[in-house]
Amino acid sequence: MNLDFTDGRRHSIPIDVLDSLGRGRVAEPVEVGLTFTVFRPAPDGIAIIDASGRPVLSQIIAASGDEHGRLRSATVCFIADVAPGAGHARYTVHLGDDPAPDREATGIRQLPTQLGDGVRRLDTGAYEIELCRGTGGGDGGSKWGIRHFEHKDQGINLIHGNKNAFGGVYGPFFTPENGLVNPPAHMVIDVEPIAEGPVLCRYRMRGMVPDGLLPELRGKTIEIWWSFWHRSPWFVRSYFVDDYETTIDGRPVSNRITVGDEIESGKGNLLLSTYRHYGGTRYRAGDLYAEILLERLRDLQARNPDAVSAAMAKLGIDPDEDPARWHWDNYWRMFCVIEGALPADLLREEVEGIWRSANRIVWSDRDHNMMKYTEDAVDVNREPQQTIFPLDARKTCEYSPLTGYSFVRYVNRPVPRMQIVQRHDSGWVNWGTNGENEYPEMPTGSTIWSAYGAFTDWEHTADCMEQPLAIAVGPMERA
Repeated sequence: MNLDFTDGRRHSIPIDVLDSLGRGRVAEPVEVGLTFTVFRPAPDGIAIIDASGRPVLSQIIAASGDEHGRLRSATVCFIADVAPGAGHARYTVHLGDDPAPDREATGIRQLPTQLGDGVRRLDTGAYEIELCRGTGGGDGGSKWGIRHFEHKDQGINLIHGNKNAFGGVYGPFFTPENGLVNPPAHMVIDVEPIAEGPVLCRYRMRGMVPDGLLPELRGKTIEIWWSFWHRSPWFVRSYFVDDYETTIDGRPVSNRITVGDEIESGKGNLLLSTYRHYGGTRYRAGDLYAEILLERLRDLQARNPDAVSAAMAKLGIDPDEDPARWHWDNYWRMFCVIEGALPADLLREEVEGIWRSANRIVWSDRDHNMMKYTEDAVDVNREPQQTIFPLDARKTCEYSPLTGYSFVRYVNRPVPRMQIVQRHDSGWVNWGTNGENEYPEMPTGSTIWSAYGAFTDWEHTADCMEQPLAIAVGPMERA
């Protein structure tokens, strides 16, 4: 179908999208800023067609007008495709006095929210997701972030029962010295729509972290910008946390954060079971910190069984369940100042012991820091504590050989260490930007590109994230 502005079409601007990799692009988002000089279109007089004359769904996400109600400038967003080997594709922006013709495609759909604290539920064409602001209740089902994440073709919610959340910020607040505060579970965050339309939905999350034990970490705010596009498997987020300086396990740290992308599949089910880096994975296996927490808990049970029993009852933990099989969050809740499961004086004593043990074992014992390297995928579930700490992460892939689906991510700044957990028994998968002992490693201000799907070449997907389509805007031409 050819786009027809009839007599209202006045001018056009050619746009070439350039694929520097030359291997083709599918459903990649494009945002192009335009300034109108020779001709200023009506606010709704912008349309985009592809090289074959077909209309392309588009959206203006920023615009400025003149005193006559015409556009001085606008940022136009659309989804582009480039054939393999072509190197580029031509799109044309048509400008007119009259409204552009209606398009048949509906683009992103907003659905009724289904969770009590849900703010937006989106059908992007690739995903159905629900953004939540959290309830502050302290458990996984209370967390803010994405708490429903469903790939439409696969038809599986990656967060079983909506009992966890994807994209939360943990460190530096989620540490022993700070009383093990769990920000996603203990805070409520505001969600502000920045742009909502058929091509792009962009949101700003912002909230203040609850105070823990450390005065230098009190009164700090978290801010995240999320972007979702129609048809595209990509979603992008940028993270900002107020400046800080503190110590974790006696080691200084400043302006680095832990982001936790968590998946819950249900016990005995593991949706993502292997992990790899672009170009090979160097890592240390095993989570000594988990063992420290478990040993500390069992020692406390032996010394003060009544206090532990009362804490388990308060937290709703089955008294007959072996602590070694607890969900990871229960360790943190036990030693968390906000939960108040343990008396304050006992909590401070235990917290002091935890970080000192962590410092001694993880940082001082060289035998526990032996590194491994592989060019193949790591079967994380076979490693000690089903945990690895990969080094120097930028492009990563969590993959399921059973389904062929994978989670691909690219971070625009190197992450010196990460924590990857894939536990079959609990069905819990975690992609965290922290090293041992919850030491945060991702610089604040970092941006993460993410995509979930059945990708034929995950490395190419990551390369496209690192080198998105370049834009060449031609001169305005009279129609």
